[in-house]
This record gives sequence, structure tokens and C-alpha cells, in this order.
Amino acid sequence: MNSTHEKSTREKFNFLKKYYDETWDNADHTLHVGVFRTKNDSLEKAYKQATEHLLTNIASIAPLGEDSVVLDVGCGTGRTLIEICAKYGCRGIGIDLSDEQIKDATAHLRTINSDRLRSGKPKLRAKYIRASGSDLEKSFHKNEQFTHIISQDAILLITNKQSFFENVYRLLAPGGIFAVADFLSETSTDKISKTEHNLIYKLVNWNEALSFNAYQTILKTVGLQILKTERRDSDMVLTYSKLSQSMSQYVQDKDKTYGELQDRYASIASAVKNGKMGWGFFFAQKPARKTALIAGTKSKSIGRYIAKHLHSLGWEVWLYSRSAKHINKANWHERACDISSEKSIQKLIGEIHNIDLVMMLADSGKGHEILEGTRELDVKELMNAKLTGSVLLSKALIQKFPKHDVPLKMIWCAGTTSRKPKDLILYAIVNSGIASFVSELNSHYKQLVEAYYLPTGIISPSTLGDAFIRKGGPKLKRIAEHPKTITDKVMGILEGKNAPGMLENSEKIV
Repeated sequence: MNSTHEKSTREKFNFLKKYYDETWDNADHTLHVGVFRTKNDSLEKAYKQATEHLLTNIASIAPLGEDSVVLDVGCGTGRTLIEICAKYGCRGIGIDLSDEQIKDATAHLRTINSDRLRSGKPKLRAKYIRASGSDLEKSFHKNEQFTHIISQDAILLITNKQSFFENVYRLLAPGGIFAVADFLSETSTDKISKTEHNLIYKLVNWNEALSFNAYQTILKTVGLQILKTERRDSDMVLTYSKLSQSMSQYVQDKDKTYGELQDRYASIASAVKNGKMGWGFFFAQKPARKTALIAGTKSKSIGRYIAKHLHSLGWEVWLYSRSAKHINKANWHERACDISSEKSIQKLIGEIHNIDLVMMLADSGKGHEILEGTRELDVKELMNAKLTGSVLLSKALIQKFPKHDVPLKMIWCAGTTSRKPKDLILYAIVNSGIASFVSELNSHYKQLVEAYYLPTGIISPSTLGDAFIRKGGPKLKRIAEHPKTITDKVMGILEGKNAPGMLENSEKIV
């Protein structure tokens, strides 16, 4: 059924293209509703203002730039995409169901690029393909490949709208924008006259009507966050009233298509005036990928264990340590950083554009001695890793990310603040210092930060935990916790199951 309907739509738009080019916009072959700043604006001016309106709203949310990748669904003759790629230097792909529209778009792009090359400018990074909005997965296999997906008055024609909207979410990169102008229907098709149905729906195979509210429901259902909606019914009335009036010069022709189009334009204007139809803009965003900054890059570190779990859930992960190698994979980064150095911290967080979770797991491993056996270097390294680093990293993050929709979650994993064995006297100092710092953060920076102290004992398998067990003997192995235990507690914090501050102690923690 879908393929039969789309075949019919494709054939109708292939047939109607020459009529649309002639009667809508003979110069630029535009085929979308216009935005009127005054009632006296020409159709051509209103068309341009509609595109400007779309792009201005996009710029206020997620500006286009050289790194942007745009998908224009129902691109028609491709003029909007060319304008975007020329203005912002970004890449773009336009798709349309009509063979004739894609031929026009491709030919126009070829001419534009030839002119640019002759004048010493680079070619526009755009291309056009004939494709169905109902089956975007056939044309685009890779997920999250577009920063912006736009459409002007085309989604009404898509047969399988559920597939389309689900693919929009799949194809958008986290933080990506979906910006659309589209026809609306505020009444079921069985409540309009047969004549209206034939003129408004059947002539161009308008498949399924979505109301203003239904549009918003669908966007939310697929996981997009609606940022702005706008009804522009008066612009639709003006566009189709002016189109209907302009058809008078063509209807004298023996070709009955001109008359059918004039009747259609008049019927649409009337239906909008009577509240049966409308036109609207919708701007929605795919939620940004959650990002975690975690200490620990060694193969058995608890930080890496937690990072792998978060990464499997779709998080972007940044791991750091003083000896880390420079690694960039899909949403996975490892960096060398000495958090006792402000310069090193600035270099690290300079690459991070969003942050949701910070885990302080740094430990020099130099605190397992009685007081008489401690060395100056060991004391400095432990204090730097646990206390100096905590203060300097917190300062840098608060300065760089002063505004958050929700406070940044910061989790410190350390032993209890209770009395320690003689060989852990340095940890007694460190743990008390961290506990105090967590309390002060929650007291003075609660609008920016939620700080948590997660009492953590011996973890095995883990780099430092296993080293501690080798030194302390098999008895420690029996009280060690698996990394999953800590990971589960971290997930509880992320899910809002715990209030900021000191979490409940575990019997196995030393």
C-alpha cells in the first residue's frame, strides 16, 4: 500500500512540476508557503522570508556552521539547501520523492558549483538523492549523522509518518535540531466535503492529516524536546489567496490543470479561514548526549569499569590520568591530566563541551604506611591526587559551566571518615578533608553542583584494590567488593535515589 501510494505521489509531482514552476515561482522554483511581514509582500518575497524565519529560529537554538551536516526532507528544487551550504559552509543532503525535482536541484547545484570554481570559490558540499521519507533507513544507514534536519511543507505527503519521525530521532546527533514547517489539519477527513477532499488531499496525495497538537505529541513520543511551536495560519491564507488570484492569467489555457490548481488554492485558503486546516512551525531538539569525566585509565581501574558501563548506555566518556594515552573513539576519549595542575586541567576540560557527571577516583596509592614510614613525596602525591586535585578541578568546572539545567553531579569515592588502622593514617586525613569539601560544595554551590561522598572499600578486581590485597593478605580478598557494586551505587545517584552528601556506609568498608 505504501509503495503504491508513494508511486502515485511521485508521478503526480513529476507531472505537476512544470505547472508549479510556472505559477508559484518561475525564477527560483520555490514550492512552500510564504511568511508575510505585510499583506502587500509579493509571493516571491514571502517565500524568501519563510526560509529566513526557519533559519533565524534555528540559529537561536543551535547555529549552523562549517561542521554542520544538514538533511533537507522534501527538498524540492534544492534552493534552500544551496542557500544554507553557501552561507554557512556546511555539508548538506537533500531528498525528494519526485524525480523531476531532484533533476532540477542537481542541475542547479552543478551550475552554481561551476560558477564558484570559475570565481575561485570552493564547491558547495551538497548533494541530492531521490528517496522516500517513509524509508529513510534505506538511504541512511549510519545513526546520528545529521546536526540539523529541516523540512518545508513536505511531511504531509509522507505515507509512513511513524517511520519518518523515528528515523529523524535516529539520524539526529545528540543536541541536533529538527526544524519543520508543515500543513496541519484540524478536522478529520470525513468531516470535509468530497469536493474539498478531492482538491486539498487527493490532487497531491496528501496522505495523513496531523493537527497542531498531534504534531507535538508525535515529536515528544519519539524522544525529541520541543523548543518552540508557532501557528502561522494567516500566512497560509495569504499565500493561497494570492496564488489563486495569480492563476487568472493561466486558466484561459485549454489545459484543465490550471483550473484545477486555481480551485485547489482557493479551497485551501477557505479551509484555513474556516479552521479546518492550518500551517505551523515546529522546532525540536534531540537531547544532548550525557557526558562523564572520570578518573582512571588503567585496564582494571574502577574508573574504566564505570566508564564502560555508562558508555554502553550511550554516554560520552572522558577518562583521565597522569599517564593516559591520547585516545579518541566513538564517544570515548582518554587524556593525560595532572589535576594538581591548573594548566593541565584547563587543557583537559577545554575539549569538553557538556558535562553531567564527574567522578573523583584519583589515588596515588602512596598512603599505605605508618607515620614513621611515610615519605615527603608520598604525602604530596596523595594529597595532590585526592585533595588539591578535588579543589582545582571543581573550581575549573564551576567556572566553565556556570549554568546547568540541572546541577552537575560530582561523586567522590573514598573510604569512611571513621578511625583507621595505623598504616592508613594519611587516608584518615584525606577522607575527612573530602567529606568536608563535599559538605561545603553542597552548602555554597548547590545551584551548580550536587556533591556526593560514596564510601568505597577494597574493590577487586581493580588496579589499586588488587595491589592492596597482595600487600595485606588473603583476608582482604574476602571483604572486597566487585566493581559492579560501586557501579550500581553510582547509577542510583544518577537516577535520583540519593540526596547529595555522605551516602550510607557499608560494613565492608575500611
